Amino acid sequence: LGPAAVEDCLCSLRYIASQAETYNVDTDRIVLTGQSAGGHLSLTTGVIPESARLDLQCAGAPLPPVAAIVNWYGVADVADVVDGPNRANLAVQWLGSLPNWQEVARRVSPLAYIRAGLPPILTVHGDEDRVVPYDHAVRLHAALDEVSVPNKLLTIPGGGHGRFTNAQRVEIFLAIREFLETHVLAEP
Repeated sequence: LGPAAVEDCLCSLRYIASQAETYNVDTDRIVLTGQSAGGHLSLTTGVIPESARLDLQCAGAPLPPVAAIVNWYGVADVADVVDGPNRANLAVQWLGSLPNWQEVARRVSPLAYIRAGLPPILTVHGDEDRVVPYDHAVRLHAALDEVSVPNKLLTIPGGGHGRFTNAQRVEIFLAIREFLETHVLAEP
């Protein structure tokens, strides 16, 4: 239990940086993406600073900067889904029995780390998601706007937790392409 998945992702990012030359990885163009729990992990991997000390399980190269994050309906406020108005059984099973669950929830909540200088973030979220509240996307977007981090919230009207229509998926992938062309692939 605890933040093991978050630690694993940070360690994976560190490993990629340490092996960049071997595998010909351009560490200036690393884009993180994931859906649901993967969206949460993409956010935490891209926004948690080394000073949070959640990557102590792995040694190696410094964490490389992330070029952008594409968050598909990921949790932004873990405490909210463990013991808040949007309590979810899976989140309770993940952290709820820990005596220090509030501290752990804060340490793995992307909203706790919003600050200027973060990579651009595109969030895709259905406004009728019953698993991860749409409010998380709205609050993340507002917090990023407040500190002038380039970001976009792509709301899928009537969209649930994934399971988007083919037409919605086309719209999403076109938005992702435009976002990455603007923030990652554009020539300086």
